[in-house]
Amino acid sequence: MKTALVFFRSVEREFDNEYYGKIVGAFKSGGINADTVEILSRNDAHSFSERLDGFLDTVDNLIIIDGEDRDFDLKQIIAEKTDTILAENENARIFLDAVSKSDGVEYSDKYAQIPLEATLIPNVKGAYQGFILDKNQVTIAVLPEEYAQLKPMCDRYVLPYVENKYGIKSNRLILKYFGDIPTLDDILLKAESQYENLNCNIYQKNGDVSVDLLFGGKVERDYSEVVRFIVSNLKDSIYAEFDTTLGERLFDLLRLRKVKLSVAESFTGGRVIAEVIKNPGASEFVNEGVVSYSNHSKMERLGVSKDDLAKHGAVSSIVAYQMAKGLLKNGNCDLAISTTGIAGPKSDDTEKPVGLCYIGIGMNDGVHTYKLNLSGSREEITETAKNTALFLAIKKLKNI
Repeated sequence: MKTALVFFRSVEREFDNEYYGKIVGAFKSGGINADTVEILSRNDAHSFSERLDGFLDTVDNLIIIDGEDRDFDLKQIIAEKTDTILAENENARIFLDAVSKSDGVEYSDKYAQIPLEATLIPNVKGAYQGFILDKNQVTIAVLPEEYAQLKPMCDRYVLPYVENKYGIKSNRLILKYFGDIPTLDDILLKAESQYENLNCNIYQKNGDVSVDLLFGGKVERDYSEVVRFIVSNLKDSIYAEFDTTLGERLFDLLRLRKVKLSVAESFTGGRVIAEVIKNPGASEFVNEGVVSYSNHSKMERLGVSKDDLAKHGAVSSIVAYQMAKGLLKNGNCDLAISTTGIAGPKSDDTEKPVGLCYIGIGMNDGVHTYKLNLSGSREEITETAKNTALFLAIKKLKNI
């Protein structure tokens, strides 16, 4: 089968190889290899129409990643070229209304329109409803460009559709990893060299990594052996053997261990606790989340020593330790997380470097602090620290 993957040019993503690689990998992990990848103009309807004619004559599968800022009606052109019409799809309307209610936004009716002969690809995370259309032995799939929306739509609808169409037999597994990327790459390369039917892809953001494993051919024996090989070599850096988030995984362990959590955050500003309380039922396992930004708050709310603040500064191991200890001291939690650091863009008056941070993880058996030296923008440093704090808490609960 010959497959073309089409993007529309974006100023923000013109040189974002990581984004394009993630999209290509999302399809490759399901056995769909893009023979052609093209980036077309967002404001040239004539050019798109001509390329669509060419694709319909030369490929078996055409996957179009559609953006929000086009200057022409892409769906209308596809409908005209495939001799059908655009119409509001009843199920697309249901999903669009649900997203509108959730977001508190009244989205345009155009999001519920798809070609009359197409099959809906529901989008539960955004307004853009995708579709699959088979015409003259060519399968056209149209999906939104936002990766968080595209990936589940691809996994749940496009890959199974193509697998069924071509009789592709494959098994897929996602492992969640947090740790050193070169170490991960080394283990995955060794796994691929030992198992010829294995293909590995990784997707990383702010330290959190999804490892997508695709097993082809006769996989019954290889499947369990591969997983055992990877997990045994990466040990505690694998925090889940299924697709989940750090916040969801920590919540699962809080519930499993019957542990109550408290969090004291300085520079992460409430992001750590927010990831946990996204989960339904969090109130039973969360005691409090404190954003202790000032030194005064650290002293008054958490019992951090004034002398230690003066001697070592707010961004220090001893302050992270005392922040977590202060949460545990009142007896209303079993697990405490603390964060203190410098996210930038400038350092504080102690001349400590941007990216320096300390994370405290504690239970009644004691508090351990971790020193990190992170790089990147203010946002990247903050998000990586948040993810690291969640992972370290997961690691603590997995080992009790």
